Amino acid sequence: SLVWAILLLVLLIYLFAIMFTSAVSSYLIEQGTALGEPGLRDFEDPLQRYWATLPRSMFTLYKAVTGGVSWDDVVHPLSDIGVFSVILFIAYISFAQLAVLNVLTGVFCQNAIDSAQHDQELVTQAILSNKEVYVKRIQKIFREIDVDCSGGITIQEFKDHLNDHKVQAMFESLELDPTDVWTLFKLMDDEQDHVLELDKFIAGCLRLRGTAKGLDVAKLSYEHAWMAKRLSKFMKRTEALLDSLVSNSPDIFFQCEQDKENM
Repeated sequence: SLVWAILLLVLLIYLFAIMFTSAVSSYLIEQGTALGEPGLRDFEDPLQRYWATLPRSMFTLYKAVTGGVSWDDVVHPLSDIGVFSVILFIAYISFAQLAVLNVLTGVFCQNAIDSAQHDQELVTQAILSNKEVYVKRIQKIFREIDVDCSGGITIQEFKDHLNDHKVQAMFESLELDPTDVWTLFKLMDDEQDHVLELDKFIAGCLRLRGTAKGLDVAKLSYEHAWMAKRLSKFMKRTEALLDSLVSNSPDIFFQCEQDKENM
């Protein structure tokens, strides 16, 4: 579409340049014949400088729509030929600016959008590729720890192998801190059955990889606010119950004294 839009602009410039060059050439020949002067190559004349030949006319029309020359400098010499040439130039400018150049701008914008979408697809593919590599490394660590091939890792196996420098290096390469064994195992063991299967181990490593993300911080903040609200309600209820017990304690003490006297 970009190529076709450029071809349309070139064709438009070419057609209008033919009309302007033909009109200017006829006018110059008439003027030269009438005056008896052959001075058609006088570049001091704006009409000859801008419109005397087809290449000059095409270049002038191109500069007119791209800001390379002022419209007044170009159209003023055409007014000597006639009003029709001026109207024709205005029609060319209007069509080129409002139609052709807007089409070119739209094509460039669409190409930029398509390129950005393509870049997003490449980023997505790179992330998926990195995730596959990451999962394979996690599976390798799992096989290193699961020496009895039971399909699960216990806390003792986890602790024993994290003392191995090779396994520690593997965890560090996955951006996981292996120093606190019990915390790491507990965070991966969501079901709290004290055994980590392969899927649970992979999911835990993927979740705990790297530093805390914005979602993790937001979740922690929400849970903290929810717990503080529950604790505040519990404290208010406890204080109300204690106040009730304190207010009723004299009656209870008096009743106990009467029971002792009756006995």
